[in-house]
Amino acid sequence: MLGLAAVLLLGGGGAAAFVLVPGVSDAVRKIISGQSAEASDAAPAVAPLTRPVFVELPEMTVTLPNGGRPRQLRLKLAVEVAADPAQPVPDIGNPRVYDSLVLYLRTLRDGEMEGALAMDRLRGDLLRRLDLLLGEGRVRDVLVTGFVVA
Repeated sequence: MLGLAAVLLLGGGGAAAFVLVPGVSDAVRKIISGQSAEASDAAPAVAPLTRPVFVELPEMTVTLPNGGRPRQLRLKLAVEVAADPAQPVPDIGNPRVYDSLVLYLRTLRDGEMEGALAMDRLRGDLLRRLDLLLGEGRVRDVLVTGFVVA
C-alpha cells in the first residue's frame, strides 16, 4: 500500500511538472524521440573571438566655462574599435574627430563634471559623437584613461 502511494505521488508530481513547468514537455518529447537535449539546444556557430583593438587619443586640454572663474579639463581617452577583419580600423586620429570631441568638451559646464554619473554620461556622449562621425558600430567603447579638472 505504501509503495502504491509513493508511485501515485511521484507520477502526479511528474505530470504536474510536465504541464506546469515551461520547457519540460519539450525536453521529454526530445528524450522520447531519441534526441539529446544538448544536441538540440546547441548554440549557433559563433565567430571566433578576436582581441579588442584600442586606439589612444592624444591628451585634450580645454577650458571649461565657469561663471568668470575658468577651469581646465585635461582628458586622455582610449577608444575600443570594432575588430572586424573585413573593415579597416577607423581613423580615430583624424583631425575632424579630435576637433569634434574638443568642441563638445568646451560646452561642458564645471558642474557637469561632478557626481557619481558624470563619467558615465561623459563616456556615453563621447561614444555617441564618435558613432556619428565614424559610422554606427565602428566604435565599441570609450575609455577614460586620464581625467583632471583643475
